[in-house]
Amino acid sequence: MTKHTLAVIGSGWGGFTLSQKVSLEKYHIKIISPIRTVQYTPLLASAACGLFNFRLAEEPIRRKHRTEVEYYKAVAQDIDFDNRIVRCRTAADVDGEGPRDFEVRYDELCIAPGCDIQDFGTPGAKDHALFLRTTNDSRLLQQRILGMLDEASLPTVAGDPQKQRDLLNIRIVGGGPIGVEAAAELFDLWNEDMRFLYPHLDGKLTITVHDVAPSILTTFDKELAEYATESLTEGKGHIVKVKTSSHIEKVEADAIYTKEEGRLPYGVLLWATGNKANSLVESLSGRVKLPERGLPRILTDKYLRVLRPDGSPIDGVYALGDASDIDGEALPTLAEVALQKGEYLTDLLNKADSEHIDVGVGGLAIG
Repeated sequence: MTKHTLAVIGSGWGGFTLSQKVSLEKYHIKIISPIRTVQYTPLLASAACGLFNFRLAEEPIRRKHRTEVEYYKAVAQDIDFDNRIVRCRTAADVDGEGPRDFEVRYDELCIAPGCDIQDFGTPGAKDHALFLRTTNDSRLLQQRILGMLDEASLPTVAGDPQKQRDLLNIRIVGGGPIGVEAAAELFDLWNEDMRFLYPHLDGKLTITVHDVAPSILTTFDKELAEYATESLTEGKGHIVKVKTSSHIEKVEADAIYTKEEGRLPYGVLLWATGNKANSLVESLSGRVKLPERGLPRILTDKYLRVLRPDGSPIDGVYALGDASDIDGEALPTLAEVALQKGEYLTDLLNKADSEHIDVGVGGLAIG
């Protein structure tokens, strides 16, 4: 039996599940991703705060028991559906000459690149803010916090109370699950550990969550959002503050500027404002079906087959994860959904014969 080439774009929950479980007897698997590990994003804030080793928040794509799987550290930039080609650009310098372009041919394709960071085009955000998408981001956040505390301890800063207060501000932009969890973890880190190592700074550190909405956790029940706000701000020595209806206009190296309060200094700035469409998804506009409103995501049928703008499926092309959604059955961008889609597509491909993939009659049921 001739093996089909299955190309998988992305190494998130869905793409990783598929690439690790699909049959190696039936498929020659090629993974295209700029990140060589799958990231357990709910654990990144805890890892940054020293709760456990960073390695526990990620898992490598390359596995000893699946050495046949090929991995390309690259970004998928475009797809030629007619000729079954993925056009890629290396995510690392090659021989010191910078990124290079190459092509990957496929028989079946799974598009699962995830989403990009949403910065709303805020000037300076990408240059000065920290993000929390990978373990490298988590390590950098930890180092920035330690650097801030060490700088605030220097005689050149400690001798200027205003300068020290300005520096000892951790600001988190975004009151969604990532931002709220990060605020809680950072408070625990300070309250249970760091304030004993830096006793001279006790009572001077502040953690502020900024959100443009009237409340935090707007996608959750109102009661839960109110409980989270109270839990963050009450009984924590006024260290954690929540500023809603806060519009960030620009970011500089040591301060953010809001419409309501003007210049607000910081020592560490974490940007956690959610998702925007992946650049690959945007490049496919006009060739795949996208929703009329909301986050642009590739629409599939219930068998995860990518749809053309006219609603017909593209042969041999599937999509899952945050970058896709089932047409008419919108699902949240959650790991559980991506995992279930990955398991379903694995089962579908493993049951296929060498010439035909029978999607059956049931389709995917999320539950």
